[in-house]
Amino acid sequence: MMHRLQLKILDTRLGDSFPLPDYATDGSAGMDLRAMLDGPLELGPGETELIPTGIAIHIADPSLAAVILPRSGLGHKHG
Repeated sequence: MMHRLQLKILDTRLGDSFPLPDYATDGSAGMDLRAMLDGPLELGPGETELIPTGIAIHIADPSLAAVILPRSGLGHKHG
């Protein structure tokens, strides 16, 4: 079953300078969400940072949830 979400663009650069979230491959379980950073960001051990995405999502159906999960990649696998 397909569900519709209300998506609000918070940063006008999204869709122009930064790509919109999308499915990278056929059969992907989730969309790729990109960070809207103007430059490199390096975090040390134990450091945290809020990362802007440029969007806000409203899910009216209380039986649905949105989660942001780390992706498996070389940086994640090898630090």
